Amino acid sequence: MRVRFVFALLLSLFLISASAETVSLTFATTDFPPFNRNEKGSAAGPFADIVRTICQRMKTRCTIEILPWRRTMAEVKHEEIKGVFPISRLPDREQDYYFIGPILETSFTIYALAGKALSFHRAEDFSGYTIGVYGPSGISKTLEQITSGMPSVTIVTELNHITVLKKLSAGRYGEKGIGFVDRDGAQYLIAQEHIANLQAVTDVRTMEFYIGLSRKSVSPEIAAGFMENLEALSASGELAAILGKYGLKQVHQKIAK
Repeated sequence: MRVRFVFALLLSLFLISASAETVSLTFATTDFPPFNRNEKGSAAGPFADIVRTICQRMKTRCTIEILPWRRTMAEVKHEEIKGVFPISRLPDREQDYYFIGPILETSFTIYALAGKALSFHRAEDFSGYTIGVYGPSGISKTLEQITSGMPSVTIVTELNHITVLKKLSAGRYGEKGIGFVDRDGAQYLIAQEHIANLQAVTDVRTMEFYIGLSRKSVSPEIAAGFMENLEALSASGELAAILGKYGLKQVHQKIAK
């Protein structure tokens, strides 16, 4: 009887271990420095480092693909992609994702040609402007919300942030042209591309970034494991260290479930 019990216990432990080892998750991100970068076809940057660290701790096989954001969103819906990052938490995404984080905080900021005295504090201030923005994305949805109902606002959706900054720098949005860009990303890209004639005007809204896991194709247990391991990284200081390598800071508030 004792031999049977020991054998059954060992078998159950083996099956649990095997199950953990065979979990496989495919993540997708886009080239979005400084949060993620495409380095010779491989995802690099703080979010990729965090995801890989958590997957290691959970003994979960994870792969990260670099895709255009529109394709990423489509493949999540078709359950081909299990997770995405970085992603902002918006009301219309709550039913689709488990949000792991928040991990860091950034500002959605108005950029303009240097030397212009501009101010944007109310929705009415955007009236008459042509605004370049990366989208469809969390930042473009935020801009649409802010300017909803405002007359004569023209929103030009671009494929990425660098296109917004380059076209703004070249005056392509016209005399009343501005860009609505993530501040951390803009500062990184302006330095990398040596763009000297742009200025940050106003931080319009603060936004937190998360890792998103698909509710359709990821179990609540896996999502809870991701959150628990992120909390452990935060408590140990490892999360702050990973972000610090890239000149970024951990979100000030406690990671919320």
